[in-house]
Amino acid sequence: MISRNDIQRLLHRPAEGPPVLSAFLEMSVNSDNKRTHQIFLNQQRTRIAELADDGPGYDREAIEAALDRIERWIGDEFREENKGVAIYTELGGPWFDALQFPVPVRNRVAIGDVPCITPLAQIIETHHHHGIMLVDREHLRMMSVYMGEPLHLHEVTTEPYPVPHDIQAGGYSQPDFQRRKAEEVRHFFREFALEVAEFDRRYRPDDLVLLGTDENVKHFLEFLPPALQAKVAHTDHAPIDASPAEVVQRLGPWFEAQREQREREATEVVRDRVRQQHLAVAGFPATLEKLQEGKVARLVLARDIERRGARCTRCGYYLAAAGECPYCGGPLRDGVDLVDAAVRLAEERDVPIQFVPAPALADLGGVAALLKF
Repeated sequence: MISRNDIQRLLHRPAEGPPVLSAFLEMSVNSDNKRTHQIFLNQQRTRIAELADDGPGYDREAIEAALDRIERWIGDEFREENKGVAIYTELGGPWFDALQFPVPVRNRVAIGDVPCITPLAQIIETHHHHGIMLVDREHLRMMSVYMGEPLHLHEVTTEPYPVPHDIQAGGYSQPDFQRRKAEEVRHFFREFALEVAEFDRRYRPDDLVLLGTDENVKHFLEFLPPALQAKVAHTDHAPIDASPAEVVQRLGPWFEAQREQREREATEVVRDRVRQQHLAVAGFPATLEKLQEGKVARLVLARDIERRGARCTRCGYYLAAAGECPYCGGPLRDGVDLVDAAVRLAEERDVPIQFVPAPALADLGGVAALLKF
């Protein structure tokens, strides 16, 4: 499963190595029960000359060898349950890295001095990590869900008081037994709350979801410490013995609604702030400038857009226009992927990124940023 650690590893690949071919392949099975990635790879082979002309040192034979290497990896290493892959290979060099994941990605091949990370960042930032708790009076089942896949399954077992066939013969009156069972539930819920706290500390989900009967969920919520109560984003009814797949299916509409809500809120905030000219900028020239000055608090990017610009070969500054670097006077290299540059700058500075539908930022140039100051 991919994570921000993978992006950080790619960011720290030495920049002085050979050019890198980055390939992102949609590996889902279509309606004919077939994968179509090979068609896309074959298309890339027909445009090797075009790819080689994109930059200096992009040797045609090296590109063909890189595509061969990608196909061999897919044949040897790809796991059939996944729906997307990201593969990185140097042109003429030994470095190679590959990732596979359970969500689809748009087919794309890019060649550059550094690995392209935008498609990975888009997947990671779009999918939150949810902690799911199924609870009843005697059981607690915990799992985390990321990219639609259940992870980290834990179950807490208890030893409830036995129910006597004859309460009076067992030495307890009905009210006494009910009081003991109520105290038992409180004891179990206190233990369950400690287990949830440990689960949250260990796996650090973005939010928590409580499932069970309305009564049990409401009662158990009272036993969680305030910090965990604040992380509970959703409650719902579900049987305690629901399988992980059933839980994911049940929560699927809520996961999607949450993603759409996050995108709407990010779009509304940035558009409002840009309109008021209050600690916000829009468009690639202004956004790149603020990113490189370290003034961005949140980057908002249109999904799947492309934008080319330039980078100074002397000081490394990114610019939306060609010409001469206004900062050091150095020469600029044209054809640089500005979208990936913005994502790279944000990831290097630990700036949160929110990807939104392209139409939402069309009139803002496809990118905007909230500023720290």
